[in-house]
Amino acid sequence: MSGNALWQYGWRDEFALGDALVDSQHRAFFDEAAGLRSALAALEPKDQIVAYCATFMANLRVHFADEEKLMARLDYPDIRAHRLEHSRLLARTDEVVAEIHAATCLIDCLLGTHALMEALVEHVTDQDMRIKTFIVDHAA
Repeated sequence: MSGNALWQYGWRDEFALGDALVDSQHRAFFDEAAGLRSALAALEPKDQIVAYCATFMANLRVHFADEEKLMARLDYPDIRAHRLEHSRLLARTDEVVAEIHAATCLIDCLLGTHALMEALVEHVTDQDMRIKTFIVDHAA
């Protein structure tokens, strides 16, 4: 997925891993991405975008911890690489939030959040689908 695909992407049941908690968090993530898109399109005040991002960051940290617990329970072989990807995404998220705080115009907020949200959705639709493949392959 690239370009504007994120903004048109929505939750699909095929993204479900089969874990109720992680799947509900993923669904919420897609809803939050749509909410951010709407807030930016509606030219919401920067302080509201910043507040949204703070809530999103808190939810993202909880989600990554829950997903890592799931991988540990499954004895997922690529857990180390997946954790590193989570760390990279959290660091990038922190950078984007700092950029939004420093932004002097909406376009700066839009560019940073768009790139970040695209990376996070790609993580779900690529990296997390590898967990699903592992689950399916080892269920038989």
